[in-house]
Amino acid sequence: MMKRFYFFIFNLVLILVMSCEGTEFSVKCSDCTKDEPYEATLTCKITQNSHNGTLVQIWEGKLEDSIFVLSKQVYSSGTFKTTVALNKQYTIAATYTIDNKTYVAVNSATPRIVRSESKCDEECYYIYGNEVDLRLKYK
Repeated sequence: MMKRFYFFIFNLVLILVMSCEGTEFSVKCSDCTKDEPYEATLTCKITQNSHNGTLVQIWEGKLEDSIFVLSKQVYSSGTFKTTVALNKQYTIAATYTIDNKTYVAVNSATPRIVRSESKCDEECYYIYGNEVDLRLKYK
Protein backbone atom coordinates (compact mmCIF):
# COMPACT_ATOMS: atom_id res chain seq x y z
CA MET A 1 0.00 0.00 0.00
CA MET A 2 2.81 2.44 0.87
CA LYS A 3 4.59 1.65 -2.41
CA ARG A 4 1.53 2.75 -4.35
CA PHE A 5 1.30 5.93 -2.33
CA TYR A 6 4.98 6.80 -2.96
CA PHE A 7 4.59 5.90 -6.63
CA PHE A 8 1.56 8.22 -6.88
CA ILE A 9 3.39 11.11 -5.16
CA PHE A 10 6.48 10.64 -7.35
CA ASN A 11 4.39 10.73 -10.54
CA LEU A 12 2.45 13.76 -9.36
CA VAL A 13 5.66 15.70 -8.66
CA LEU A 14 7.08 14.62 -12.01
CA ILE A 15 3.99 15.84 -13.86
CA LEU A 16 4.04 19.18 -12.07
CA VAL A 17 7.72 19.77 -12.82
CA MET A 18 7.37 18.82 -16.49
CA SER A 19 4.35 21.08 -17.01
CA CYS A 20 6.16 24.30 -16.06
CA GLU A 21 7.23 25.33 -19.58
CA GLY A 22 5.79 28.69 -20.47
CA THR A 23 5.01 29.63 -16.92
CA GLU A 24 6.59 32.22 -14.69
CA PHE A 25 8.55 29.37 -13.10
CA SER A 26 10.72 29.03 -16.26
CA VAL A 27 11.66 32.74 -16.54
CA LYS A 28 15.34 33.74 -16.61
CA CYS A 29 15.41 37.29 -15.27
CA SER A 30 18.67 38.08 -17.09
CA ASP A 31 16.89 37.49 -20.43
CA CYS A 32 13.78 39.53 -19.56
CA THR A 33 12.76 42.76 -21.28
CA LYS A 34 10.64 45.51 -19.80
CA ASP A 35 8.71 46.18 -23.01
CA GLU A 36 6.51 43.49 -24.53
CA PRO A 37 8.23 42.10 -27.65
CA TYR A 38 6.34 41.46 -30.87
CA GLU A 39 9.05 39.39 -32.53
CA ALA A 40 11.75 36.98 -31.42
CA THR A 41 15.26 36.01 -32.40
CA LEU A 42 15.25 32.41 -33.60
CA THR A 43 18.60 30.81 -32.72
CA CYS A 44 19.68 27.74 -34.67
CA LYS A 45 22.60 25.71 -33.35
CA ILE A 46 24.44 24.19 -36.30
CA THR A 47 27.54 22.08 -36.81
CA GLN A 48 30.32 24.28 -38.11
CA ASN A 49 31.04 23.36 -41.73
CA SER A 50 33.31 26.16 -42.93
CA HIS A 51 34.59 24.37 -46.04
CA ASN A 52 31.23 23.75 -47.76
CA GLY A 53 28.98 25.84 -45.57
CA THR A 54 25.60 24.82 -44.21
CA LEU A 55 22.34 25.58 -46.00
CA VAL A 56 19.75 26.73 -43.44
CA GLN A 57 16.14 26.88 -44.65
CA ILE A 58 13.12 28.07 -42.67
CA TRP A 59 9.44 27.42 -43.30
CA GLU A 60 6.47 28.88 -41.44
CA GLY A 61 4.34 26.11 -40.00
CA LYS A 62 5.02 22.48 -40.78
CA LEU A 63 7.36 21.50 -43.59
CA GLU A 64 4.50 20.07 -45.65
CA ASP A 65 2.68 23.44 -45.48
CA SER A 66 5.38 24.75 -47.90
CA ILE A 67 5.30 28.36 -46.63
CA PHE A 68 8.93 29.18 -47.35
CA VAL A 69 10.47 32.03 -45.33
CA LEU A 70 14.24 32.08 -45.71
CA SER A 71 17.27 30.30 -47.15
CA LYS A 72 20.82 31.16 -46.12
CA GLN A 73 24.22 29.55 -46.69
CA VAL A 74 26.17 29.79 -43.42
CA TYR A 75 29.96 29.43 -43.40
CA SER A 76 30.95 30.54 -39.92
CA SER A 77 30.18 30.07 -36.22
CA GLY A 78 28.03 27.41 -34.62
CA THR A 79 24.83 29.46 -34.59
CA PHE A 80 22.54 31.14 -37.07
CA LYS A 81 20.08 33.81 -35.91
CA THR A 82 17.13 35.46 -37.60
CA THR A 83 14.10 37.46 -36.51
CA VAL A 84 10.66 35.79 -36.62
CA ALA A 85 7.13 36.52 -35.40
CA LEU A 86 5.95 35.26 -32.03
CA ASN A 87 3.43 32.44 -31.55
CA LYS A 88 4.01 30.88 -34.97
CA GLN A 89 5.56 27.49 -35.58
CA TYR A 90 8.68 27.39 -37.73
CA THR A 91 10.33 24.34 -39.27
CA ILE A 92 14.06 24.66 -39.83
CA ALA A 93 16.32 22.41 -41.91
CA ALA A 94 20.12 22.44 -42.01
CA THR A 95 21.70 20.70 -45.00
CA TYR A 96 25.31 19.60 -44.67
CA THR A 97 27.55 18.27 -47.45
CA ILE A 98 30.50 16.36 -46.01
CA ASP A 99 32.75 14.09 -48.09
CA ASN A 100 30.27 14.19 -51.00
CA LYS A 101 27.45 12.96 -48.73
CA THR A 102 24.41 15.03 -47.83
CA TYR A 103 22.99 15.13 -44.31
CA VAL A 104 19.82 16.98 -43.35
CA ALA A 105 18.81 17.90 -39.79
CA VAL A 106 15.22 19.09 -39.27
CA ASN A 107 13.65 20.60 -36.17
CA SER A 108 10.88 23.02 -35.29
CA ALA A 109 10.27 25.84 -32.83
CA THR A 110 7.38 28.02 -31.72
CA PRO A 111 8.70 31.20 -30.06
CA ARG A 112 6.35 32.28 -27.28
CA ILE A 113 6.25 34.89 -24.56
CA VAL A 114 5.49 34.78 -20.85
CA ARG A 115 4.97 37.76 -18.56
CA SER A 116 6.60 37.64 -15.15
CA GLU A 117 5.03 39.77 -12.48
CA SER A 118 6.73 38.52 -9.35
CA LYS A 119 9.79 36.38 -10.08
CA CYS A 120 12.10 39.22 -11.15
CA ASP A 121 12.67 42.64 -9.58
CA GLU A 122 10.04 44.22 -11.80
CA GLU A 123 7.44 43.06 -14.30
CA CYS A 124 9.09 41.79 -17.47
CA TYR A 125 8.58 39.65 -20.58
CA TYR A 126 10.53 36.50 -21.37
CA ILE A 127 10.73 34.74 -24.75
CA TYR A 128 11.04 30.96 -24.75
CA GLY A 129 10.88 28.22 -27.37
CA ASN A 130 13.12 30.19 -29.75
CA GLU A 131 16.12 27.83 -29.95
CA VAL A 132 16.57 24.77 -32.15
CA ASP A 133 19.40 22.27 -32.25
CA LEU A 134 20.34 21.28 -35.80
CA ARG A 135 23.81 19.96 -35.01
CA LEU A 136 24.86 16.64 -36.46
CA LYS A 137 25.10 13.94 -33.83
CA TYR A 138 27.11 11.58 -36.05
CA LYS A 139 28.18 11.25 -39.70
